Amino acid sequence: MKALPKEKIKADAAAVKLSLGERKIFDLVSADADREITKKNPYVVLKYFQDSWECFSAWEKDELKQLSAFLRRLGSHTWQQVYETAGKSGKHGLAYTKYELSHIKSSAKEQLEKVKKLISEDIDFFELRVDQNKLRVHGFQSQAAFFLVLLDREHSVFPMG
Repeated sequence: MKALPKEKIKADAAAVKLSLGERKIFDLVSADADREITKKNPYVVLKYFQDSWECFSAWEKDELKQLSAFLRRLGSHTWQQVYETAGKSGKHGLAYTKYELSHIKSSAKEQLEKVKKLISEDIDFFELRVDQNKLRVHGFQSQAAFFLVLLDREHSVFPMG
């Protein structure tokens, strides 16, 4: 399947007529909207979730509670606040970390490449910190949505060494 260019996707999306209810449900920004995506609150979508890398069933009960707390915390931020948690040395909170697939040395790379081929080569993947230890999630953003693609219980998408 050939990936569509980002411009074609945007043009197709602009042609879709949505009701006000649908626009509110999906928290979409239209071309004439006065609110920018950076001011929107993220919500999680599992449409491209790759359970063959790691499934929710691999997480312990307390880790799932931390994931639930993470989802609440993520939704209470704006995307701008999420971006501001990035940094080479000063990462904090959600620790937004954008990366290139070429930097991944684990088999997670294949899972992410599969998603990228399904959608578009323009996708930027990033990691978010679920807790201050090892728990991470990986995915991409579209509009206000965070598409969670990989769970990373042991922080093994980027293995040390």
